[in-house]
Amino acid sequence: MKIGVNPVRLDARTLTTRPALSDWITVHDLEALREALVRGSLPHDFLDKLRGLAGGDISHRFIEQNCSLFAALLLAAENCFVRDVKPAERERLLRVLAYVRKDEDAIPDSFTGGFEDDQREILAARLELSDLLQTFKAWRLRHQVPAMWADHGAARLHV
Repeated sequence: MKIGVNPVRLDARTLTTRPALSDWITVHDLEALREALVRGSLPHDFLDKLRGLAGGDISHRFIEQNCSLFAALLLAAENCFVRDVKPAERERLLRVLAYVRKDEDAIPDSFTGGFEDDQREILAARLELSDLLQTFKAWRLRHQVPAMWADHGAARLHV
C-alpha cells in the first residue's frame, strides 16, 4: 500500500504520459466490474459509493457524474447501441471506474483530500477520450433523452 503519495498538479501534457493504474487495480477488479456491466449495471457497492458522492460537494459530484457517464457509455457499447468504441477506450474507462471504486488507492478515500487522485484519473480520461465522450453525449441526446421524455409523459397520463 502506498500511503505517502503526495498529490501533484497535472497539466494536459503530463496527463497523457502518466503511468497506468496497474499499481492499484487487479485483474480481479477489472473482471468483476466488466461482469457487472455485462449484467447491465455497476456493482451495488460502487452504486452506493456514487450515491454518497452525489450528495457531496462539487468535487464529489464531479466524480459521480463522470463515473455515471463512463458507465453509461460502457453499457451502451456492451449493448451495441454505440458501435465506435475501441477496445482500448473501453479498457481505459473500465480502469478509471475500477480505480474510483477502490477506497484504498493512491490517496485513501477516507483521508482528507482522498478523492483528489480519483478526480485526476477522471480528468485524464476525459482529456484522452474527449472526442468519444462528446460523440456519446450527442448520441444520448438523439436516442435516449427523447425516450425518457416519452416515458415521463406516459407516466403522467396514468397518474
